[in-house]
Amino acid sequence: MKVVELVKRHIDPKTFWKSSIKEQKQILQSLFTEICKLYGINNVKFEVRINPILYCATGGGCYDPVTKRVYLFKVSLMTFLHEIAHLLGFDEEEAVLWAHKVFYCAFPKLYLKNVQSGKFFHIVPLEALEKFDECLK
Repeated sequence: MKVVELVKRHIDPKTFWKSSIKEQKQILQSLFTEICKLYGINNVKFEVRINPILYCATGGGCYDPVTKRVYLFKVSLMTFLHEIAHLLGFDEEEAVLWAHKVFYCAFPKLYLKNVQSGKFFHIVPLEALEKFDECLK
């Protein structure tokens, strides 16, 4: 998955979550732009709107194909990846697998730590991640 290298290049797990919201937004915007280039996606916008009510209502974010916008209502790398997966055309189950696999491949130790501490909304068995291949969609 070429996207893993982009995530690793943009997200420093030692500093990203300690950065200001403004810096996190800038990092995710830059990552979004490069992911769109990688997958040949044009005319889609990315927006972070910190909104606890919409965060709860949507599970963190959404991709709106009508307005061609990806929204995050809280800064979350996993939610960001999940909504990117929808942008790429994955259904809900595939989006969960894709996002988890990208996070796991980019930051395996952090991923396992987050799984153990219950930080992820979805629970995905490692075997499912290992089997998932975005090219077989």
